[in-house]
Amino acid sequence: MNATVTNNNHSRTDHTGVTASAPGQRPEQRSSFARVPAAFRLQFAVPSTLIWVPLMVMGLSWAIGVGILLMIDAQIDDRNPIEDPLIAPGAAQATIWCLAFMAAYAASHTFPFSMALSYSRRVYVLGAFLAFGLVSVGFGAFVALGAVIERLTDGLGRHVYVFDAPVFTDSAGILGVSVLGAVLCLFFMLFGFFWAILYRRVSLVNLWIVMIGVVLVLLAWVAVVTLQEGWMSVWLWFLNQTTLTLAAWFGLGVVLLAVLNYALIRKATI
Repeated sequence: MNATVTNNNHSRTDHTGVTASAPGQRPEQRSSFARVPAAFRLQFAVPSTLIWVPLMVMGLSWAIGVGILLMIDAQIDDRNPIEDPLIAPGAAQATIWCLAFMAAYAASHTFPFSMALSYSRRVYVLGAFLAFGLVSVGFGAFVALGAVIERLTDGLGRHVYVFDAPVFTDSAGILGVSVLGAVLCLFFMLFGFFWAILYRRVSLVNLWIVMIGVVLVLLAWVAVVTLQEGWMSVWLWFLNQTTLTLAAWFGLGVVLLAVLNYALIRKATI
């Protein structure tokens, strides 16, 4: 009787995404997109960067904004809170700038690690942008939560508002201000990411040249608007926008920044 011996060929996958088979078999190449979840998790390797520090800044800025409004309220004896609500929506921007800085910080630290882990630049960008998108959605949800609390308590009993400011919620409600908050967050995170990647793409001197050029362009625009006495038109344009239309405009900026960042990171050095 002839005994037949069967050898089971076992395959394994290494960290580069190549599936190595037994001798004599062709290795199988996994899709690079399979590593996007890992690149996504890389952005949260230090949770304080994109989660805890921005949350603390958000809570602190809200408390400071409400505190200032309550101090103003205490100084106005004849104020009718219902007819004359006090608002400080600018307090919420502290979180946005914090996230912009944290996105730049994350990019400057996680990009070299991603290259050391043999992630492709496309995989890294997708993972980073998905992480920024999740953080932005979370920020929008917290904005909605803060607006709900302020509305249910009638502005903490004195009609003082940071998130539920009537100038924003009158047009599209709490949903509109939540969407605007999320889009603004994503826009400024990509803005911060842009400068971190640009620094790795060009030299420090060229980076300063770009920054000075941007400032000069903005100053030139301000000068032209001032000379043409066009500030009233600019102000009226903003007044005619709703939170959703503003979100749409910033959403266009998000798309442009995403394309620009991807173009830059393809040539960025570690």
